[in-house]
Amino acid sequence: MTTDVAVVGGGVIGCAVARELGRRGARVVVVERGQVGGEATRAAAGMVAPQAECERPGPLLALGLASRARYASWTEALCEESGIDVEYRAEGIVYLALTAVDERVLAARARWQRAAGLRVERLAARDARALVPAVNRQVRAVLHFPDDHRVNNERLGIAVALAARRAGVTILEGTAASGVVARRGRVTGIETTAGRIHARAVVNAAGAWAGELALPAGVPPPVFPVRGQMIVLRGAPGELSRPVYSRRGYLVPRLDGRILAGSTLERAGFEKRVTVRAAADILVAVRAMVPALASLSVDGMYAGLRPATPDHLPVLGAARTLAGLFYAAGHYRSGILLAPATAEAIADLVLAGRTALPIAGMGPGRFGRRRGRPVWTPP
Repeated sequence: MTTDVAVVGGGVIGCAVARELGRRGARVVVVERGQVGGEATRAAAGMVAPQAECERPGPLLALGLASRARYASWTEALCEESGIDVEYRAEGIVYLALTAVDERVLAARARWQRAAGLRVERLAARDARALVPAVNRQVRAVLHFPDDHRVNNERLGIAVALAARRAGVTILEGTAASGVVARRGRVTGIETTAGRIHARAVVNAAGAWAGELALPAGVPPPVFPVRGQMIVLRGAPGELSRPVYSRRGYLVPRLDGRILAGSTLERAGFEKRVTVRAAADILVAVRAMVPALASLSVDGMYAGLRPATPDHLPVLGAARTLAGLFYAAGHYRSGILLAPATAEAIADLVLAGRTALPIAGMGPGRFGRRRGRPVWTPP
């Protein structure tokens, strides 16, 4: 098989990049070791929330804001191309301070975000209950981030893959890529379980497995898995009107009445399983945020692997040591949020060699090298 660009990884990032390249006229093949959208994409909560999730200003916030600004038009286009409603909703996020420490942390966040020109509303208890009637009455403070939104990530993963196919992209599921092939310092393709695919460019969007793709020379950036466990509650549609956050966890409603409760951050390698300890901690956090949800039934539990990096920034850009190799990896907890901006930025780099999007400092070359190995300390 011969193509212009081979994309390794069929999650929301890989399929979004492939769709954008296909829409710009490139021939693209996506190889996915399992099912499209079957790993971190499916295990996410679907938050489009750079303000609620960023603890300080910096490059991740800048790129997150740029991506959020594109989200409404991007998801509208995906719906038209795929026929799937991805349930993008823009009612904001409520953030609770449950302790005095929480209150100080949220007050600081509100100050620097307002200084940056972002909208943050401090709510009185009565106003908070108007937005989320069942919120804990003992909360110390409440912030509302009206410009942070949500999407159904399960539907999104399916929709972006269908939209990519409509753009002419070939997607090979159940096909694992083992390594990049090169000649004279330039990419010529990838080796897969279905044979070699010849390509002038390769995009590594393999999520938690991005560091496993063998290279003809050098070492890949240090991307490693961080397990996140989730519990699904079953309520009536509208039981929870909008997402609720705290420093102990979060609650994200679905239109069908499900409520996603999460999540954990665990260095457990590639082991995806739900533990009693994590489930108990999540349920305690649920009761602390919205006590009335304690009467709901548990509909399911699952775990997923987030692709993390040592500095918790994604790896975006061209490899320094191998022409034609690009990275769209290491998105950690922000893959859903950053999908539109990542797709645009990587397509710009592959086809034009530059992008106007704020990805400075996120390139794969930022990790030092010592004796052929990345220089970093796992968190």
